[in-house]
Amino acid sequence: MSSLPPPAIVGSLIQSIRARPILWDQYQRTNIINEQELKLIKAVDKLPKEKRIPIVEGDLVGYAKLIVGDPNGTSGEKGLLERCAKRVEFIQYLLALAVELCEDVPAYITTLNSHSDPYSHLMTLLDHTDAPIPIISSNLLTTLISSSLSKSKTDKPTQQALPTLFKYLATISSSSESNLQDLAVQSYVLLLRNSYSRSTFWEMGDEMVRGLTNVVETAAAGSKGSRTTDVGLSGGVASSSVAASSSGPSATTALLSSSAANTNLKQGGVNLQLLYYVLVGIWELSFEEEIAEELDEKYDLIPPLVHLLRSALKEKILRVCLAIITNLITKAPSTNLPSLLLARTLPLLTTLKTRKFTDPDLTADLDTCLSALESFQLTQTNFDEYATEIRSGHLSWTPPHRNQDFWKKNARRIMEENNGELVQCLARVLRESDEKLVLAVAAHDVGVLVKEVPEKRRVWDGVMVKARVMELMGDSDPEVRYESLKAVQEFLRYAFGG
Repeated sequence: MSSLPPPAIVGSLIQSIRARPILWDQYQRTNIINEQELKLIKAVDKLPKEKRIPIVEGDLVGYAKLIVGDPNGTSGEKGLLERCAKRVEFIQYLLALAVELCEDVPAYITTLNSHSDPYSHLMTLLDHTDAPIPIISSNLLTTLISSSLSKSKTDKPTQQALPTLFKYLATISSSSESNLQDLAVQSYVLLLRNSYSRSTFWEMGDEMVRGLTNVVETAAAGSKGSRTTDVGLSGGVASSSVAASSSGPSATTALLSSSAANTNLKQGGVNLQLLYYVLVGIWELSFEEEIAEELDEKYDLIPPLVHLLRSALKEKILRVCLAIITNLITKAPSTNLPSLLLARTLPLLTTLKTRKFTDPDLTADLDTCLSALESFQLTQTNFDEYATEIRSGHLSWTPPHRNQDFWKKNARRIMEENNGELVQCLARVLRESDEKLVLAVAAHDVGVLVKEVPEKRRVWDGVMVKARVMELMGDSDPEVRYESLKAVQEFLRYAFGG
């Protein structure tokens, strides 16, 4: 197992901290640090990595005691980090040293984690008033907890610490500082590698998940109308062949380390590297069946995901979007296939199929998605497609809306099936949507339904639709005004008919 290099903001802080001199001998004379601890620190303080590694490997327990105290937790001996809790420069230095040793010596992570509770004091540092300390502490905790999560069973200290760390990361992910956002999402990717951590993250609700899906929505909204370019670029792609590896560190290491290039590029106004980390995090979440079933239902993820698939600036973005869609299909087909079909994913994938990709996993996912969507489309009637569209709220001029035969065959069914469920859906769309196309299509459908099933027209009064379409006759959009006027005319046609 290997550790990843710390994120940019952590690396910068560590470099600054390590450049400052500390008067170790003076601290030793005043009994703040004992002779053995001073010896350990001086032995590695200014050494280059290649010379420091064998020294640390020769006394892993000694260097672990500096941070977590007695690794066995039996003597109650506190580590230097906890004993010097009021000395900011000491805390900063020891945290920086611990992060560096974790990066250089993987066995050091194992030794720290062998402590009966390696996280408790580090967790308190997430609330420290000195700004660098929570940042570096979160990175060290991410390293330790993600390593612990790679075990077959999640231990109690990890179970207790994980939600607190997730909450801290959620806080910094909403920061306006891009370095803090990067730190949060990179940490998410390392932590979401096993079923327990993914379920914990998901159960914490909107506080966690909305931070990821909002980034996808923002990037997609800024990318509408764009087309996929530069899809031949190699490297930095999430592979479904490492699906089982989402609980193993090597795959995540490969994902993150290969995405370092092109950090100044933006997709729809979102930094490309940040977007990539976010998508990888969502990809990891989508391995859980429960999450795959609810991602689109709760967060309307499929439309922006398909927009990104259509407009990806780099192959790695296209690749991970396709990997997420593959998981949504394979883990929860009945939930996600209708929404994917409605989002016009099938013709997009058909177009992508004509391009040449060198990544065999990308090609395999493309084939999986195409096959599933083509098979599902064959099972759909026009009514099924229409009902899926209305339930989604993403209305557009798909064929049923303009097809007179469709309305003659299905209007009464639309009004009556499931106690008027689709009537309620149309009412909700007219009431809540601010998209002009959606409002125009919904008003059109109401007008046609009143015309085809006039005896049910009073149903529309009950859901306040008649008043709403009358209001929309004054809308700023000419198509909305036109379709609303036609609907009102149908209502008025029967106004004196009882």
